[in-house]
Amino acid sequence: MKNHVYNKKIETMKREKIKDLQLRRLKATVKRLYENVPYYRRKMKEANVKPEDIKTLEDVRKLPFTEKEDLRKNYPFGLVAVPLEKVVELHASSGTTGKPTTVVYTRKDLEVWGEVMARCLAMSGLTKRDIFQNPIPYGLFTGAFGFHYGALKIGALIVPSSGGDSKRQITLMKDYGTTFISGVVSYALHLAKVAMDMGIDPSKDLNVRAGLFGAEIFTESLRKKLNDLWGMDAHNVYGLSEMCGPGVSADCDQHDGLHLWEDHFLVECIDPKTGEPVEAEEKGELVISTLTKEAMPLLRYRTRDLAFIYDCKECDCGRTHVKHSTIIGRTDDMIIVSGTNIFPSQIEEVVMKHQKGGVEYRIILEKNGYLDVMTVEVESLRPLPDEEKRMLAEYYANEIKSITGYKPRVRILDPGTIVREGIKAKRIIDLRPKESS
Repeated sequence: MKNHVYNKKIETMKREKIKDLQLRRLKATVKRLYENVPYYRRKMKEANVKPEDIKTLEDVRKLPFTEKEDLRKNYPFGLVAVPLEKVVELHASSGTTGKPTTVVYTRKDLEVWGEVMARCLAMSGLTKRDIFQNPIPYGLFTGAFGFHYGALKIGALIVPSSGGDSKRQITLMKDYGTTFISGVVSYALHLAKVAMDMGIDPSKDLNVRAGLFGAEIFTESLRKKLNDLWGMDAHNVYGLSEMCGPGVSADCDQHDGLHLWEDHFLVECIDPKTGEPVEAEEKGELVISTLTKEAMPLLRYRTRDLAFIYDCKECDCGRTHVKHSTIIGRTDDMIIVSGTNIFPSQIEEVVMKHQKGGVEYRIILEKNGYLDVMTVEVESLRPLPDEEKRMLAEYYANEIKSITGYKPRVRILDPGTIVREGIKAKRIIDLRPKESS
């Protein structure tokens, strides 16, 4: 596939110009946050740093980190840096206690989001001649909207098929001649299996030639499987709602690291234990500062995502923006189930608040074909008849879905069924096969 560039002037900008632009934008962001967001002003004073202390890009290390918990403590609009009447869109993701972390956008923020996603999509091969099917649920989560806004900028014909009804997704692909798809990589694998069950060979009977996928660990073996099943060129996109959503970075045709758009984001890689920077090519936690976001800029946001940053050198694709590796893992206990971020504490909150539930539970993760399946097993406080077990299981499943957006299978077990080993309870049993890189 030929290398498509959406914004050649920016994507191939000389390194020194990128750094100059980053520094100007970092200074402006720090000043604006100090003046307009009481939380950041207090944090900077505690760190004994003022906006005028930021003279080089390395001075970003003088600034305090921002954690996801800071967003929860300032829920919903405590970190907003503009009058609320300038805000035109809101997205949210679930938190460990069920309280969502909320992000908001001005019109300019949406323009930037569309711009960076257009770069990612173009880098993956999307053109205005494509028919782009977006099988991601449209809602409070950022995913579908980022892809939609980017595809609009490119001018592709968008089929906003949203989530669910996999057979219908395949039918739409066949009817409309879909050439490009997006979404969670495991769902794309699942759709291929659904197509084959319908007697349709995705690589021969459908027109899909390329796709851009994120929200899960994306290994080379998964890419190869996806490419073989669909006859496509699959690309990886990285993002998080606190930055904009998908669109922070994506991989080019070299499939060797993801280009991060440095005109809008300043990335660091730190030792997650010490907070100190690690060397290039050394694994650490990605920390990102927004450089252009109006509504809700963030400084040194700890993503909890583990990766490494490549030595700065021009990629064979011609782009000059820094590359990071695919996400290797996370520093916290979050689990990803078919693209949905779930914390064990979210499950525990639901389990513990029902009077008939016991104190023992476990989360079992398996694969059904290409899709992740989560089963939550919960002991009842005392033996229950089958009908009460069924009703309690349905209650738990619905409550968990209301917090996480994912409805698991739930089994109610008799008291004493779950055997504890040692002092700590083993809450997560991950039986999913490990993908090799």
